[in-house]
Amino acid sequence: MLALYRVQKSGEHEVKVLLNMCDSDSDFSRSHGIHSNMIVRQAEALGIELLQPKTDRISYEPNFKAAILKLKEQRITGGVFGDIYLWEHRHWIERVCNDCGVEAVFPLWDNPVQELAVEIILSGFQTIVVSVNDKQLTERFIGRIYDQDFVDELSKIEGVDVCAELGEFHSFVFDGPNFKHPVAFQKGDVTFRDNHWFLEIK
Repeated sequence: MLALYRVQKSGEHEVKVLLNMCDSDSDFSRSHGIHSNMIVRQAEALGIELLQPKTDRISYEPNFKAAILKLKEQRITGGVFGDIYLWEHRHWIERVCNDCGVEAVFPLWDNPVQELAVEIILSGFQTIVVSVNDKQLTERFIGRIYDQDFVDELSKIEGVDVCAELGEFHSFVFDGPNFKHPVAFQKGDVTFRDNHWFLEIK
């Protein structure tokens, strides 16, 4: 969300579409365990068109490329990505985008994560933690709001990134400076699967 906001503020690119890859076997976002309808509500609050192709893990790359090529037909020339420092993931994105003939834009690349955390909070983004990797954090971090107290607590845990670049947690942004209105939601059940705790929001 911060990558999107930075691009919107810069005026260098016009953001036309949000791309969210969804699980082919469920109604959830592929990577974050968020119901696809919540992503729809988020896009509506942002006032940006949303594309939600379905895919499984094995076919992710070809389906991702197909989505990019479909957007390219609408004169989309690039994609914005929120990666900070994982070269392996950046190289994959750059290769896929290069194969499709579009530019990959990384507004947050190589920024200090502590500074990014401060920017997220001071910009007014309201964010709730919806999944936690049990190998790095415990269940008590589920449902927490991403605020300074949360960041301070994470900062004391060795090997944990306050921006979760290593997959420590995932979050859902429900309000912020680029939102037309907050996304209303209710907390549902907390479940455990694949070494992750998940909070249902609906």
